[in-house]
Amino acid sequence: MKQITRILEDFGASRTNAPAPAMSDDELETIRLEAFENGYKAGWDDSSKAQREEQGHITADFARNMQDLSFTYHEAHSHVLAAIRPLLTDIIDTVVPELARETLALRVRDQLEELATRKAVQKVEIASAALHLPVIEALLEEDFGFPLIIAPDDTLSEGQVFLRFGEEETEIDLGAVTDGIRQAVEGFFTEQERKVQNG
Repeated sequence: MKQITRILEDFGASRTNAPAPAMSDDELETIRLEAFENGYKAGWDDSSKAQREEQGHITADFARNMQDLSFTYHEAHSHVLAAIRPLLTDIIDTVVPELARETLALRVRDQLEELATRKAVQKVEIASAALHLPVIEALLEEDFGFPLIIAPDDTLSEGQVFLRFGEEETEIDLGAVTDGIRQAVEGFFTEQERKVQNG
């Protein structure tokens, strides 16, 4: 035991023999301020770090949710387009030609009224497939200021009508109108598919 006491310093003896010097109020205040500033800085750093980490989590969650929403939207958009495409195709193949046939007389009348504004027109020959003769013959009852001649033409397709006057002629082609609508719809779906594939 005596050997150990010789090796180790006796702090009790030094405290009793040499008392610690007393600190002034200014020194104590300085130590307190430094301790407060160090504690405040450590708390601020911890808070900033926690806020950055939380912001990172929120940003990652938001990005993930936006990706999920984007995927869901594109998936729903693709399903809607896939469902509506056959319907539009059927409408173009059945309803549009029927509507075009019903408006054929109106289209011919519009052209004849436009020709009526020209004083040089002496007569107009209307050539169409026999299918359209009943509709076109009804126009004979109207007065456009010049005589109309109906000329059946079996070489013309359904929806195709020619108005001939002098050396000029005007074509009405309802088939071309229907084809234009069909191509526009197909072009729309092709573009949508391209956008989906490219993200």
